Amino acid sequence: MKKNLKLSLILICSLLLTNCSKNDEPENFDSELNITISNSDNYELDLMISGDEEGATIRTQSQFFQKSKLVRDSSTNWSVVYKYESLSNYTGMDFVEIETCTGGNSTGCSNIEILRINFTVTD
Repeated sequence: MKKNLKLSLILICSLLLTNCSKNDEPENFDSELNITISNSDNYELDLMISGDEEGATIRTQSQFFQKSKLVRDSSTNWSVVYKYESLSNYTGMDFVEIETCTGGNSTGCSNIEILRINFTVTD
């Protein structure tokens, strides 16, 4: 009986400690865009990042996408461009978070920012 009680107390304490470590505060973003788009349209945003030491990554991928990617090649003149297309029958809210790295002088990034794009997808 005492073993079960000790085991139960350990389990309860571990659950409480796990739940207490959650961060329920909202994320901080350096900039945020609100975009309304039809589910049959494509969206493109040139991030105007083209330096050798500069770049961008998708930090949080959108959930309802057919296409959601960063492109940096000769078709974008080596500038980072974000391209989004929602699922064809989807209507509702979606978002993506992009981490940008700018200002590098052969030593890497000196300025890291988070851009959040909120999509309202309509028919």
